[in-house]
Amino acid sequence: MRHSKEAKEQATAKMRLGDMALLDIAREFDVSTNTLRAWFRESEARAKAQVRAKRVAIALTKEKTTSISQRQRLLMHALEQSPATIIVTDAEGKIVYANPKFAATTGYQANEALGQTPRLLKSGETSTEEYRRLWKTIKAGKEWRGIFHNRRKDGSLYWERASISPVHDAKGKITHFMAVKEDITDFMEADASRRRIAAGFNAVFAALPFAIVLIDAQGRVLIANHAAETLFGTNVPRGTRFDELNLLWLDQDRAALTANNHPLMRVLSGAAPAAGIQSRIGVVPPTGGTRWLQCSARPVSMPETHEVAALLVLNEDCGSGESAG
Repeated sequence: MRHSKEAKEQATAKMRLGDMALLDIAREFDVSTNTLRAWFRESEARAKAQVRAKRVAIALTKEKTTSISQRQRLLMHALEQSPATIIVTDAEGKIVYANPKFAATTGYQANEALGQTPRLLKSGETSTEEYRRLWKTIKAGKEWRGIFHNRRKDGSLYWERASISPVHDAKGKITHFMAVKEDITDFMEADASRRRIAAGFNAVFAALPFAIVLIDAQGRVLIANHAAETLFGTNVPRGTRFDELNLLWLDQDRAALTANNHPLMRVLSGAAPAAGIQSRIGVVPPTGGTRWLQCSARPVSMPETHEVAALLVLNEDCGSGESAG
């Protein structure tokens, strides 16, 4: 699932405030903590690039005794040494400057790009509507931000994050546009790989014939597979409190299990052995009828946070000889 620029900015803003735990922010935006950290790194990189640009601008405006030629050399040095690709076009969109990073990223030398438009890099994957929004934004004097999947001179594709802004003359007229771009190919390919792995895991998880439920330290469901929802006779959305599901649990003597005595809660409270609990329990779903199950509940250390969660695995007790009812 792709997230909007606004969602990413909201998430990184909450991370900077430090008022919420990283795991809570990840739950709110339904992403992994790794993804949150990647968003934060991207935001920090953009912020640092903007700070560097502002420093150059401040240096140029404050150094009133510096000659125009010295200022130009200072600005040119900053552009030439920038770790980001920088392109400057005229008001019609024709390239009038491209820094060395442009050549390193695209394979086109600056003299090959001069007089061309950025369509030189177009792969055909960005819609006409998106280009229309881009031009509408920058011609209105605003900054546009987005991601392109462009094509290098050798035909290979690469991803880049771009910030495009108008440049005004002393009278406020737009004379040029400046694009600052960052190659994010490695990040996008790693993210695509993670998505493929996650999709494969989800497919296998959903197809398992026995019920699996994972709950966090607060007793909230992190994940429940299709077999669990079928067994419980209800949907089990992420974030649902396990003890609030409309289920009656029975011990092997047919006595009702209190929430605190359920194997899952015993695991979370630390009252279970390190190897977990193996037991025979019954469950009465909202649809009625008792289902007798072989239950395995054990603690799980969550990656990154090392928070203790509880894993519940339930198999139909086919050898019980008891029928539902």
